[in-house]
Amino acid sequence: MGIPTATTYHLLPTSSPWRPCDYNPCVPEPLVSVVIASDRVQESLADCLASLAAQEEAPDFEVLVASAQPPSPVSGEPFPVRWIEVADRNPARRRNRAAREARGFWFAFLDDDAAAEPAWLATGAGALERCGIVGGPDLPPAGATYGERIADLLLATRWIGSGVPAHERHPRAGPIRSAHDVALCNLFVTREAFEALGGFDEAFGYIGEDTEFVRRARERGIAVLLDPALRVRHRRRSFPGPYLAQRWRYRVKTGRLLVERPGLYARGRIAAFLAVGSAVGAGAVLFGKSFLVPALTAYALMTWVLSFPIWRRDPALFPAVPFAFALHHATYFGGLLVGITRGVFGRIRPRSRAVAAGP
Repeated sequence: MGIPTATTYHLLPTSSPWRPCDYNPCVPEPLVSVVIASDRVQESLADCLASLAAQEEAPDFEVLVASAQPPSPVSGEPFPVRWIEVADRNPARRRNRAAREARGFWFAFLDDDAAAEPAWLATGAGALERCGIVGGPDLPPAGATYGERIADLLLATRWIGSGVPAHERHPRAGPIRSAHDVALCNLFVTREAFEALGGFDEAFGYIGEDTEFVRRARERGIAVLLDPALRVRHRRRSFPGPYLAQRWRYRVKTGRLLVERPGLYARGRIAAFLAVGSAVGAGAVLFGKSFLVPALTAYALMTWVLSFPIWRRDPALFPAVPFAFALHHATYFGGLLVGITRGVFGRIRPRSRAVAAGP
């Protein structure tokens, strides 16, 4: 697939559900439609739009903001911004609605609390020459607070962090290994792939809708790549309170989906994590301090060693590393168990009602 020029006209089938309402085949299309589902119109959205205004060697593009409130105009913006009014906070519904109105040959999905690096659009357009979907790293912004830097360390540490390569500093390039390897805060999709998948599952709701979308893409044989050069700067929830609250919500839903949507997540890795946590808890109960002290010492050393590539550039993080990881892992462990329990009971209740109702 070659990159269309600025004078290319991409004609959509009239039966396509993604055909924009105001589509005019006589007007040259932008190559890329940047879609932003925004809840922070009066907060971080302006910085996000400013980062798009600073793009270098970018193809022709437009920006669509799907939100309840209209965005403020960016001074001197070199691109059109269209507001798609969607009061519903469901991010999948907002993105789908914006995609229906979009005129671009490709879609670029960006969060309103993320700032694209100057080569973002050019890199994404080049990457879509080789695949149907491409994602990249979301790195922390400059000037982040201490709590945000701790949160980033927890997300970015390989093996014991979030487990999402897109959150890492230098993820492996190439085809993704799992559907959760990329994230919607930094994702490019061809219109052809988006239409073939029917967009995002609006019934899925907030959290995990990107993983579900990518899983369907892989099942359909659509190539999904991770490109380390495709980078955005993404704000983190500050540790401990906001960060742990967000992680709890994520892991509760992950646990529930392990029961309700088998195959969506890497169950082997999650099972191994739960097994290790259970073994540590059992050892502490059975053997007390004789087990707990050496186990905690080994745990602290492990967290320092594995997170070294991050805290060596920010030594102020060093003292907090083992304590932060302990809270991070405890939140993941508890959230998964609660979610799995809810998923199991959610399946049992309908069956119980059916049995009680009788033939």
